[in-house]
Amino acid sequence: MMLDLSPLRASRGFQLLYAARAASFLAFGVLGVAVSLQMYALTASSLQVAFLNAAVAGSMALALIVGGWLADSYDRRAVMVWSRTAHLLTILILMANAALAAPMVWPIYAAAVVGGSTFGFGMPAIMAATPALVGREHLSGAAALTAVAAQAGAIAGPFLAGAITAGAGLVACYGVVALISGITPIVLGFLPPLPPLAGPSAGAPLPVLAADEAGFMGGLRYIARSPLVLSLLLVDLVALVFAVPYVLLPELATHGLGGGPDSIGLLYAAPSVGALFGALASGRAGASPFAGRWLVACVAVWACACIALGFSEGMAPALFCLATLGAAASLAGILRAALIQRATPDAMLGRVSSLWVLEETIGPALGGMQAGTTAHLASARIAMAAGGGLCLAATAAIAAFTPALRDASLAPEAKRKADDLALAAVDAR
Repeated sequence: MMLDLSPLRASRGFQLLYAARAASFLAFGVLGVAVSLQMYALTASSLQVAFLNAAVAGSMALALIVGGWLADSYDRRAVMVWSRTAHLLTILILMANAALAAPMVWPIYAAAVVGGSTFGFGMPAIMAATPALVGREHLSGAAALTAVAAQAGAIAGPFLAGAITAGAGLVACYGVVALISGITPIVLGFLPPLPPLAGPSAGAPLPVLAADEAGFMGGLRYIARSPLVLSLLLVDLVALVFAVPYVLLPELATHGLGGGPDSIGLLYAAPSVGALFGALASGRAGASPFAGRWLVACVAVWACACIALGFSEGMAPALFCLATLGAAASLAGILRAALIQRATPDAMLGRVSSLWVLEETIGPALGGMQAGTTAHLASARIAMAAGGGLCLAATAAIAAFTPALRDASLAPEAKRKADDLALAAVDAR
């Protein structure tokens, strides 16, 4: 049940990619907190912080559409290196603004747009490169390792940001981020060339919104014609919209549990701690012949933890529910990543990955609006319980009507069958 390290042993290329991504996760963890602290210090407005996050998400959503096309049309190593190099402009803008005697707000928004865009341009290429580097038999292990790095960055980044900002100031904090981020394109530059494999997206670049398979719409059509990939994305979207209760934690801590700011911090940290342990205990997921059923079970546990959180009466039960939610979400994400990447032909991986990341970006925002509205009309506890119940019902319905999801396997003997089905889906168009 321990973490599968075979992708790191099997591939020098994945070692480089993993080191680059681990550095990026840590840098993003530090940067997100530092920018939020600066924006709030300048404006004393949480709404401005929310607008800043919206600027990042909006620019990233648009860039992901282009980024998926780039990943399926050009060498993925080049796309990764140039996008991560361009991302350094974000930190330079923030450093220069923080060094002013009177820092301004608009450069922070400008940096948010640049940062979201450069992230969106490069993320599909990074995700599409993984199968080529580790082979499709190691996809689950690679996803688990990535989840560990992501959660470690999410946990360590805020602590590091707070410590550096308190001790040396924001300019020094941004300088540390620039140093960490500068490692990423250098490491990625040592990867071998990673052109998309020959397929329907190969050849001369075409317009992003072209109506053929080489354009963005080709990725949508592939998802629509692949029951497995479509159901995986639908289950993920359902969970993100109905069973991500994080916007309700301040209300729960203050009015439901009677805690203070320290309690809120513990509640927010609990899912990341659970997710880290979930990833560390994912060793057998990579060879499971029942991966689809396990994924459905993980989402069901995720939903039940959200329901139980709504009925929690003390801090300890609430922390346990959130940690369980995080662990289940982490395991579901690992299985989902492996199944999507195994089921998708290489020529489509960039666009499918871009749509997946787009869903992961928009889903929590929609979920926050849904939860906040329900809590306003009723209460935070009702919002959590109702959201978890809707997630559980919708997941059960998707699984019941999608045999491809129930029968999905990550067992080694299922690899050839999965590849054949993926190619047949492309040929069927």
